[in-house]
Amino acid sequence: MDGQKEQRNGQRRPARWILAGGVVLAAAVILFAAWIAGRVVGPRAGWLFQALTSGTFLFCAGVLFVCAVLFVGILAMLWRLGRPYRAQRRGEDGVAILEFALAFPFLLALALLMAQTSLAMVGNVCVHYAAFCAARAATVIVPKDFGRGEPRNRLLDGDDEEGKMHRIQRAAAWAVMPVSYGGEGIDPYDGVIADGLGRFFSVQNEPPPVWVDERLGRKFRYAMDHTYVTVRPAHRDDDDDDDLYDENEDLHVTVQHTFHLAVPYAARVFAFFPGGVRLDFGDGEFGSVMAASCSLPNEGVQDYVDIETFP
Repeated sequence: MDGQKEQRNGQRRPARWILAGGVVLAAAVILFAAWIAGRVVGPRAGWLFQALTSGTFLFCAGVLFVCAVLFVGILAMLWRLGRPYRAQRRGEDGVAILEFALAFPFLLALALLMAQTSLAMVGNVCVHYAAFCAARAATVIVPKDFGRGEPRNRLLDGDDEEGKMHRIQRAAAWAVMPVSYGGEGIDPYDGVIADGLGRFFSVQNEPPPVWVDERLGRKFRYAMDHTYVTVRPAHRDDDDDDDLYDENEDLHVTVQHTFHLAVPYAARVFAFFPGGVRLDFGDGEFGSVMAASCSLPNEGVQDYVDIETFP
């Protein structure tokens, strides 16, 4: 009887290992195929497809999968080690507590790492959306005439808060604000959010929540201070004017955002990966530099009137 049971168990073990290996191989093939698709189709696809097939997203997906496999593997090992004690049907609480105490640090580390990886994947999607928002803003802001300094189809890099570049950067900052840092240590952005939401709640005859003046203002300040935008033509010749953008040509916009790593301990691990940086505020705050690009055609400004002719 026992021999038959051991034989059945021996037959199950290879099948389980084959199944586990098949799952890992399938996950690797899917990630590699997504990376190839992003390389081939990505430049012509929408921002969401580019985000889901970007190197950062696929890297985080791989880390998340490996951590999940290790997490489940440790739990399965604890369950397997405790099988003889459960079969004896007597109290072995001390042994169970000891096993859990030994495995708990590894399980906690994996759980924190999976949480930070999931947040990084969301942040990567927001950065790609920010690139799309900045490109969409550039297509309508670049053709406008802002005066002597920035006439139509010219874009100057400067610190003027009323200039074109600052408005394009603000469009990107709004997109990454939901995943930005909003804790203490950052001065709230002056009036932009509080005034707008205050008017919104006043229309509804409701007092604005307490988080409007402080937390959202700090999140927008972080987004503005840690988001950098560059705009250039998709193809520039050597004899082109560096500040002049032709109508109907593609505007290539790149957004670089330092994503705040918010999960304790796991943030330090992520800081060792490429793009990891130590932030200049707080005590032990880390971030990860993420970048995304988007190209949209310059709309231009029609300064003439079409004369319609009728038969």
